Amino acid sequence: MSPDSPGDPDAATGGREVRPRVAVIGAGVSGLSCAYRLRQAGLRPELFERSDTVGGRARTAWCGGFGFDTGAGALPSTSREVKSLLRSLGLDDHVEKRGATIGVLRGARVERIHRRQPLSLLNFRALSAASKLSLSRLGVDLARRYGSINPIDMSTAARFDTQTVREYADSRFPADVFDYLIAPLTRALFLVEPEQTSVVDLFAAAKTLLVANSIWTHRAGVAFFTERLARGLDIRHRVEVGSVREHDDRVDLTWRCEGKEHHQSFDAAVLAIPAPEVLKIHGGLDENRAAYLNELAYSSSIVVNLGVRTAPTEESSMVLIPRAVNRALPVIGLGHNLAPGRVPPNSGILTAFWMDAWSQKHWDEEDSRIVAQTRQAINDLFPGWAADVQASHVSRWSSALVASRPGTFAGLRQFAVRSRSDRRIQLAGDYHAQTSINASVGAGQRAAADLVRILGRGCDVR
Repeated sequence: MSPDSPGDPDAATGGREVRPRVAVIGAGVSGLSCAYRLRQAGLRPELFERSDTVGGRARTAWCGGFGFDTGAGALPSTSREVKSLLRSLGLDDHVEKRGATIGVLRGARVERIHRRQPLSLLNFRALSAASKLSLSRLGVDLARRYGSINPIDMSTAARFDTQTVREYADSRFPADVFDYLIAPLTRALFLVEPEQTSVVDLFAAAKTLLVANSIWTHRAGVAFFTERLARGLDIRHRVEVGSVREHDDRVDLTWRCEGKEHHQSFDAAVLAIPAPEVLKIHGGLDENRAAYLNELAYSSSIVVNLGVRTAPTEESSMVLIPRAVNRALPVIGLGHNLAPGRVPPNSGILTAFWMDAWSQKHWDEEDSRIVAQTRQAINDLFPGWAADVQASHVSRWSSALVASRPGTFAGLRQFAVRSRSDRRIQLAGDYHAQTSINASVGAGQRAAADLVRILGRGCDVR
């Protein structure tokens, strides 16, 4: 089919009904989930992707026998949207349940919290007895807000979006709770400082991660389901979309590929891309929604995966690093504890997620230098862990996570109201909830359901 063709041979021929065409911009988790549901409902999604691959921040790279998740990799057992999608794909019984232990570095020792064993907190020697008791306040506060924390639409949490994580912690807990638990967790999950982050993110993280009794993993890496989603979908790679504009009866799209500009009309479109990219291409975005998206801040991150010959004996799936120890490196993931099948026998995967400030400073450095700095940093913290590196992979994410500030979710409430479900251009980016694979799946599926309804198909997107 020609790129500028108004239809295809199986549409509107021989008296058959034309199937609505939907342009999906972005072949990350959200775009793939949306396109899968649209096709399932009988519509014709066409994906436009800037890179050579699918999956966005949920990719798996194989190097020297090691399967490296290059960005997101953890699927907490609380991920309901992911679970429903896996069931639809026939993959729900393919996942393994692992990674119930979180470590925190204290001196030369890793203190551990076992999510399946709440009483393990009693042996968490980084906190005093009084501090452990004070954590009941976090449980009480989470219970009060639990119903307001919607994993795919955090506008429901606007009413308690009034403090930073630091302000909340200072008012509720002793200093050691902040230093060894709240600050390390915040920094590891959002890659920005707790003095900047909205307390809403802390409660959402507690509901998503700490309440989860396991992590879902797969021997093929996180890409096991994104690659399955992509099967049979019409995907154009190495495409730069220039503009998307909505009209009463259609959506007009301009895009470039291999130096040639194309113009097409679709029945609808979905923008499954980060906020900065929406602002560049959405030709009719109203002033209020544009202002909200323009105010959003993203954390950037350089993610370094190291395949080591001998796996450390540490049992945690990730070890949090207090900022008094290292301000630039908040967490080290131990991928072999999540999925042993992704490494050669007895080998290990160490993943360093560098903070936003460090990543911006070192962004343009060569991979070899970044790998060397990462090895040194890990060996300084854990002597010998990265002594014998067999393979490595460096990823740079300029829009790694939405870095919320107090007021972000209050603004999201107004944004959600203005993002009507009857628009021909639906926004399915990573800013409707706390950035996660689950939220991305939810955003894509919701956009698909709205378009199925407004295009009059009467189909059910499940």
